[in-house]
This record gives sequence, C-alpha cells and structure tokens, in this order.
Amino acid sequence: MLLLFFFPLLLSSCFFSDEKEVRPKKPPLPPLEQLAISLSEKGFLVNKQRMIVLTFTNTDGTKSPYGTILSEKLTTELVKKDRFLVLDRMAMEKTLKEKGLSLDSDLDMATLRKIGEVLNVDILVTGILSAYQGGVFINTRLIDIKTGLILKAEEVYVLIDG
Repeated sequence: MLLLFFFPLLLSSCFFSDEKEVRPKKPPLPPLEQLAISLSEKGFLVNKQRMIVLTFTNTDGTKSPYGTILSEKLTTELVKKDRFLVLDRMAMEKTLKEKGLSLDSDLDMATLRKIGEVLNVDILVTGILSAYQGGVFINTRLIDIKTGLILKAEEVYVLIDG
C-alpha cells in the first residue's frame, strides 16, 4: 500500500523535474560593432547622410596610439550597417592636408565646420579614448556639422592586448 502512495510521486519527479531548458547564449557583439549598431540606428535621420570618422584622441586632446586603428575599425563597421554614406578616411586625408586640416585636428567647432565644408559631409564622428585596466573606453559622438549638436552618443570598452 505504501508503494502505491509513493509510486506516483516517484513517477512524477522523473517526468516533471525542475531542470530548465538550456538555450545556447548568443555570443556578445564585438565592441566596435556595438558602437556602429547604436550610432546607425534608424529613427533620428530620414535620408542617408554623408559622414566621416575623425581620428580618436585621448581625453586631453593628444593623439592616442590606438586612435587611428579604432577609428578605421569603426569606419568599417559603419559602412557594413549601410545607414550612412561614409567617406574613406585615407582618401580624404590628402584633400584635408591641402586645406591645412587633418582628421587628427583639435575638436573646436570652427575646425569641425571647416572639415565638414571641405569634405561636404553632414556628420562627423568624434571619439575620445580613456585608458582603463588594460583597455580603453571609447566615447563617440555623431555631430551635426551645421548646428554643432550631438545627434547621438555611445560608449563601449575595448580590451587592448598588450
């Protein structure tokens, strides 16, 4: 009789265990791809606009050893998103040098506007790098050339192999 009482409990525990279905987790997106996705989200701009990514600098405005490569990688990721008309950084450098400008320029608004006019771009992407525990935080901004307004901003952390 006792067996009749415990048999249903034993049977139900075999079929109704507390184990949850384990689903494979999506691998996290690389940081620069996250940046590109965030910066290229639709909704705030109607038409594809022309843009270029400036060389990322340190927080004090000095050139960073990682500034050029991270700017290039973000440029590539933005092109992949097909949201903007992205100018090639290397091709535009010669045009800027002829006008006494550079993608490594200080970030005052007058210089940004000059770069925008020379390259006929609507948006500049700027980035500030902050070193932190074996990597860098990248703070990026989409800046409207005509108004100087920040249209979008985002931050990611990139581990730098040393």
